[in-house]
Amino acid sequence: MEDELQEVRDNFYVGNFAKALQLCEGTVPSNDLTQNECDAIQGRCFLALGQMDKLKVMQNSENNGQKSAALMAVVQKAPKEQIKEAAKEHLLKLAKDSGDVTCTMLAAIVNAQEGSFTEAVQMAKAHQTLEMQALCVFFCLMCNQVNMADKMLSEMKGTNDDSVAFRLASAAVKLATGDPEEAYLTYCDLSGQFPADDGDDSGSGSVLLQTGKAVANMQRGMFTEAVEDLERAQKLAPNDANVLVNLCCCSINLGKKEEFRQHYAALEAAHPKHAYVVKTQSISQVFARFKGNLGG
Repeated sequence: MEDELQEVRDNFYVGNFAKALQLCEGTVPSNDLTQNECDAIQGRCFLALGQMDKLKVMQNSENNGQKSAALMAVVQKAPKEQIKEAAKEHLLKLAKDSGDVTCTMLAAIVNAQEGSFTEAVQMAKAHQTLEMQALCVFFCLMCNQVNMADKMLSEMKGTNDDSVAFRLASAAVKLATGDPEEAYLTYCDLSGQFPADDGDDSGSGSVLLQTGKAVANMQRGMFTEAVEDLERAQKLAPNDANVLVNLCCCSINLGKKEEFRQHYAALEAAHPKHAYVVKTQSISQVFARFKGNLGG
């Protein structure tokens, strides 16, 4: 039986959010289950694209996936911690009460972002979809459990090895286990197979795929090529945190201090609470205190 949403899902996971949204809006699902998933993906597209006005409307949606996307937006963007915490608790409760796969996925991601990886994996494992299995692989990599991630990837094999979820998880594991060449080829294949715009044969790929290529090139010591990958991504998303962090790293490795200062300033302005900014600032403060103590 044909999967009506496979193209929608694949484009979403490679980071072609605008195209996935367009495909959602052009899909006429044949049953209620497919309609429910399509509506949920639409909500996740709005979340990925930062379309807060659309998400605000979804706070009262009857579709739990859309409602959870709206709650996730509050968790990510609300200015006050109290509001973020309330939205988080609501999201976790919604996931528990509804058993909805999208709710569970977003709730698991919130737990992982806060460092509760065990809880995140347990939640994701409640739904044995390929996407949830891939998410567990990424959770393991986030907390440096590379062997566990490799084991989980092996358990995914044979289900649908051509799926985007499996290939992205595989590329991430390849990067973590020292095989950047294979990871690079995977990102290139996905870029060619899923262009952001129909008819685009440049092979550039989405911001996510271009960043993946860059990281693979950095691991191969090919920093000039990595910068080229990242500059293509930056044209699509000038203030993307991952792009800016990796541009900083490339600049350091290439000894280009002025470029580093430019990229770091852009990162600091757009993402002042990013872990890279916070850590580098704390190191600078330590050296400043040390210098002050010497002067005293």
